[in-house]
Amino acid sequence: MDEQRDTGVPSQYPIAGLRAREVPGQTRAALRKKSSGSSGVSWSKVSLWSGIVSLALAPVFGIGVIPAILSIVLGHIAKHREPQSMSFSQVGLALSYIALGVGTAVLVFVALPIVFAFLVSAGYILSE
Repeated sequence: MDEQRDTGVPSQYPIAGLRAREVPGQTRAALRKKSSGSSGVSWSKVSLWSGIVSLALAPVFGIGVIPAILSIVLGHIAKHREPQSMSFSQVGLALSYIALGVGTAVLVFVALPIVFAFLVSAGYILSE
C-alpha cells in the first residue's frame, strides 16, 4: 500500500529535495546591527527646534542669542553626523543665523541703551 518512489532521496528526508547543509560565508558582517535614523531624537531635529525657539526669543531683549548659538553648533554637528537629514539641519542653521542677527541688533539698539539709561539715572556713570 505504501509505495516508495525512486527519487534518489533517502527515506530519512520526508520532503524530497530538501536537505540541511552548512552555507559558507561571513556571519559577523551579516549580524552587524544597522543604525536607523529613527532610534531617537536626532541632532538635526534638535537644531531645527532650537532654531525656531531662538527666532521666537530673539526680539525679547536679545535672549534668543543664547539658543541661536547652541542651534548653530548643533546644526553644524548634524550636517556631518547625519547626512540623511541634511534639510532639517540646514533649516535649523538658517533660522539660527537669522535669530542671531535679530537678537544682536535688539541687544545693541534696545537692551544696551536701556541699561545705559538706568546707569545714568542711578548716578553710576556720567554723574556731575
